[in-house]
Amino acid sequence: MNALASEAGRTWPRCGILRKIDMRLPPIDLSRENTFGELTYENGGQYGPIMGDYLAFIVVHIGSATIEADARTVRVKAGQCTFSLTHNRYNYMAGEGMLSHVTWCDGRPQNAGWLYQEVNNIAPVIDATPQIQTLMQLGVDLGIGDRDSRSGLREALTNALLNAYIYEAGVIAAEKPVPQTILRARRYLDENFAGDITIEQVAEQLRVSPQYLVSAFKKHMGMTPARYLWRCRVDYGAHLLRRTGLSISEIAYKVGYKNPYHFSRHVKLAFDCSPTELREQARLA
Repeated sequence: MNALASEAGRTWPRCGILRKIDMRLPPIDLSRENTFGELTYENGGQYGPIMGDYLAFIVVHIGSATIEADARTVRVKAGQCTFSLTHNRYNYMAGEGMLSHVTWCDGRPQNAGWLYQEVNNIAPVIDATPQIQTLMQLGVDLGIGDRDSRSGLREALTNALLNAYIYEAGVIAAEKPVPQTILRARRYLDENFAGDITIEQVAEQLRVSPQYLVSAFKKHMGMTPARYLWRCRVDYGAHLLRRTGLSISEIAYKVGYKNPYHFSRHVKLAFDCSPTELREQARLA
């Protein structure tokens, strides 16, 4: 488990996408469309464009590929896996003039608000680990069709694949050296998020310029200090919603929000449900 922060005698995991490698992620509803498959391209080829909300994993076994996912373009080589999540347009292009073999998993995600919020913090390409390849092959072996429980099993495998990918991407990111200044900034935010904090104050504490703090923090942590701050607040707020009987207003003020409306809006963005719904889910779990 990552280092713990504390406030008012309580402890909880460090917030942000990196801490999700240590927690269960909310499942994505893929009941509309969800497929696994494999394909060999003899001499290049294309799949797409696919418009609208779309989720895809591609493992390249032989050859290479280029993937356009909304505004992002990534190149994938043999032995790598790529994850894409789009709102508008997805297009897959196999390497020209070469043999390519890929396996894939795709779907039309629903209730995926939290994932769309975090997608830019997840590496678009990582090595295809044995765990990822095993999950992908299990899905491919299911074949196509909705007989019996295959549809539900396919959805479960896709969510397991998402968890495995985010875990592996998080491990890779965690292993990159982070400057001590940024680690100190993160620790300061972890320990003081409930107070009235500004980026200028944090920069002054660290004796760096606000401009450097914002750019370096985003480079190494995958998000700006301001976004990390509100994630700390909303994560601890969610903890209090699930574990205490405090009112939504009391929780909002306790974790550093100026009013309950902004707290409720951030809960909705992070968890794709209202504070009341999040509390009810915890009660029924």
